[in-house]
Amino acid sequence: MKEEPLKIHSETLFEAVLNTVSDAITVIDKDLNVLFQNEAVQQTYGPKIGEKCYAAYRGRQEPCENCIILDVIKDGKPKRALRDVQLPDGNILWMEVFSGPFKDRQGKIIGATEVVRNVTEQVRLSEECVTLRREMERQAQFNNIITQSKRMKAIFRLIERVASTMSSVLITGESGTGKELIARAIVFNSDRKDKPFVTVNCGAIPENLLESELFGHVRGSFTGAIKDHKGLIETADSGTLFLDEVGEIPLPVQVKLLRFLQEGETRRVGDTKVRKFDVRIISATNRNLEEAIRDGIFREDLFFRLNVIPIFLPPLRERKEDIPPLANHLLQRLCDAHSRNVTGISSQTLRAFMTYPWPGNVREMENVIEYTLHLTDEGNPIRPEQLPPKLLSKTEVSWSPQDFVSIEEYTKQSIQALQSDHSEDQIAEKLGISRKNLWEKRKRWGLVRPEKAV
Repeated sequence: MKEEPLKIHSETLFEAVLNTVSDAITVIDKDLNVLFQNEAVQQTYGPKIGEKCYAAYRGRQEPCENCIILDVIKDGKPKRALRDVQLPDGNILWMEVFSGPFKDRQGKIIGATEVVRNVTEQVRLSEECVTLRREMERQAQFNNIITQSKRMKAIFRLIERVASTMSSVLITGESGTGKELIARAIVFNSDRKDKPFVTVNCGAIPENLLESELFGHVRGSFTGAIKDHKGLIETADSGTLFLDEVGEIPLPVQVKLLRFLQEGETRRVGDTKVRKFDVRIISATNRNLEEAIRDGIFREDLFFRLNVIPIFLPPLRERKEDIPPLANHLLQRLCDAHSRNVTGISSQTLRAFMTYPWPGNVREMENVIEYTLHLTDEGNPIRPEQLPPKLLSKTEVSWSPQDFVSIEEYTKQSIQALQSDHSEDQIAEKLGISRKNLWEKRKRWGLVRPEKAV
């Protein structure tokens, strides 16, 4: 009887398969000698058959302390582990290691197989996601919203009370006052902080596309609808939808949004199927919606649905006490971002800041400080000659420069005040600077941390 081709070539077939896969595969005997390597291993380490695995792959004189191969040989159970591995060229890689028993025909364990998969990129992306998540949460915390204003602190107290509810929130205020930052603070202080948070600028999407963007559409519902499209409300299911510039929504779309707020259900454009979703709506606008109602361009019933919890953000010119700490925070953050060492803001520059009405609010202040940062020499404070001309008007002011300290002195006093009961990480976070930047300031100003400090 003629043998089947696969049986005749079983050994070469086995090797061909192992050499085709990208994972590194090694077979090791009970004495930890390398019996087999596929090509993926040899490309990295070269031929190591006959050598001890710990010497061949780790450059060690004895077995690794956390070796899962020894455990597999001992109990015969497959094992999995994540290891950081240093290659011969010095590079560090993260490897996912799978090991299982290698048995003879009688079922006796005579060694182990090891499959190693390079997961460095996945680990890096995972770490980036965790870092990004922490940064988003950090930015959403109240102690990162720089303010000394009683009006702003009252808003924080309101957010703490309503964050965990399902009630709609309408945030109003001029451009640049931080409406999206407040929306994020609401979400990250709520039970939905780990659920989807979807944002849409209603004024940035053409009127004929906004309905499809919010509610979705089915294939063939209009020219160009070549496939079904899931809307942003559906994407935000179980989470929060932030409607920025909600006052720009056209009237036909307002009707459909009102139905969703009333019934919790929508239909995709061109579809007959009704879908229900659990989405909290937070909206924001710099328009006067009550005036828009009188003009007939915004529905009164929709306004009442959106405005269950109203939050008005006062402009920066109405909370001048926030200008010095805000300017300090923004300067330090921009210095870190651009690797610059600008030591502060001169009293004359601060006077111009206090005089200027800031029509663009905090966003405009950030742009001004970034502009001056590039015109200021290393190791110097920002002076009036570095400011844009619009900030140098001779407007009368109702404050005395003696009421304020320089930004540098403000930072120094803040460090001294916080260090008795805050860690270095907490101090750096409150000041909006890196821990390295905090250390450099301590060194430059001779600020010694008390031994009893946290």
